[in-house]
Amino acid sequence: MAILGLLQKNMGSPSGSEPLRTAAIALHFIWGSGHLHNFEDYLACLGEGASTTLSPSFDTREQAEAWLQQPMDPRHAHKVAIAGHLYSVGYSLERGTRFLVRVPDKTELDTPRQVSNPLMNEAIGVLHQARQYAHAPTDMESIDSTLLALHFIVESGQLAAFEHFVESFDSKASFFPLRSFATREQADTWLSAHPRPPHGAQLGIAGQRYSIGYSRDCGLRVLVRLPSLEELDE
Repeated sequence: MAILGLLQKNMGSPSGSEPLRTAAIALHFIWGSGHLHNFEDYLACLGEGASTTLSPSFDTREQAEAWLQQPMDPRHAHKVAIAGHLYSVGYSLERGTRFLVRVPDKTELDTPRQVSNPLMNEAIGVLHQARQYAHAPTDMESIDSTLLALHFIVESGQLAAFEHFVESFDSKASFFPLRSFATREQADTWLSAHPRPPHGAQLGIAGQRYSIGYSRDCGLRVLVRLPSLEELDE
């Protein structure tokens, strides 16, 4: 996100301009909605040496969906090939089900795609433009990772949830948290005692917004603070 901010200045875009702001919110959405590990697994499928030959292979999506019903450890990454195309296997804590996320090839990443959300289309277009201002490998890596974040949201079927998440950043919108607490300690105590806290629900802590997320490594729910509009614009 820091590199995106620098690229925004190099491109002459005003602070908090809508397309790059949408891209920044996408990163917060993946983190706060508990899909960070699914996104990491998705990125790993694009790593050097990623191949469909070592993955379970199916001719149709229906066959792969049936395979997803078998027991799997959600803490481990899984991938499959369908008709020669690579898919990452995600896990939804909210629904308790696994889902497939199609991994784009290099041609798709180099070509701006069109989706049903105009704001996301603008963000994808601006990120492609930002490539010409990227001079260091870390700059290009940040741009590509953010593009992949937008691809991940679309391919995992979360576009509608993301649209709602973007709307929640509107400072004029009403905020109705599931619960409100005066301190972080009170919220942590409530979260620890809750038998099944609703995944992705928002809490209010001392006037700030938090989302209920999940840590795959320890198997525990966590609280993720949502940034303010001012923080996003910075």
